[in-house]
Amino acid sequence: MSDIQWTEDMSVGVEQLDGHHRRLIDLTNQLGTAIASHDAEQVTGAVLGELIRYVYYHFGEEERLMEEVGYAELTEHRQHHRAMAEHVRGLEDRYNNDPGAVITADLHHFLADWLVNHIRHEDRRYKAALTPLKAAAEV
Repeated sequence: MSDIQWTEDMSVGVEQLDGHHRRLIDLTNQLGTAIASHDAEQVTGAVLGELIRYVYYHFGEEERLMEEVGYAELTEHRQHHRAMAEHVRGLEDRYNNDPGAVITADLHHFLADWLVNHIRHEDRRYKAALTPLKAAAEV
């Protein structure tokens, strides 16, 4: 499994959110490392649990900032977040009921694909709207 590399085209221009995105990438990469080292079964549950907690934290913070600036596409963005969170929560439930029911490589692929595409295509759409927050934080 190849690691996701943070690139500048992923930056949303707000260090707090870029830091969150880096953490989510790190968690996804931990899963990939576990698969490569054939340690996936022991790591999947822990990574899934941490990922769920961090996803909800990040989504809440991101949506709060979008709300603060009156981001016009907030409702649609929230729907993307809810769909992803529900999907991952469902995977966690399946894993907790039967660890063999979740194929770790498929989980890693889903997370890597969703995360990179969401950041590059959905999150970057709010970059201009959140620019005032960045400027205020630098004062």
